[in-house]
Amino acid sequence: MSTDSDSAPIGVQEILREGGRIIAILLFWGILGAFARYGVANIGLARPGNFFFEVGYNLAVLFVLTGLTSILIYAIARGIQLSRH
Repeated sequence: MSTDSDSAPIGVQEILREGGRIIAILLFWGILGAFARYGVANIGLARPGNFFFEVGYNLAVLFVLTGLTSILIYAIARGIQLSRH
C-alpha cells in the first residue's frame, strides 16, 4: 500500500517547465488565430458576409478552440502521469 508521504513533491523548476510548455502551446495557437482573424479576414472588404471575412473568423475560432483543447488534453495526461508515481 502506498501512502502520500512516499511520493516526492514536485519542485518549482518542474512547475515552471510545465508552465513554459503550456505557454508555448497557447502562443502557437493564439498567433495562428490572430493571423486568421486579422490577416485572412481583412483581405478585400472586411465586413461580415464577405468570403474571406467568414473564413478568417471561422479559422480563428477553430485555432483558439484547438489550442484550448490541446491544453486540456495535456493537463489531463500530465495529471494521469503524475498520479501513477
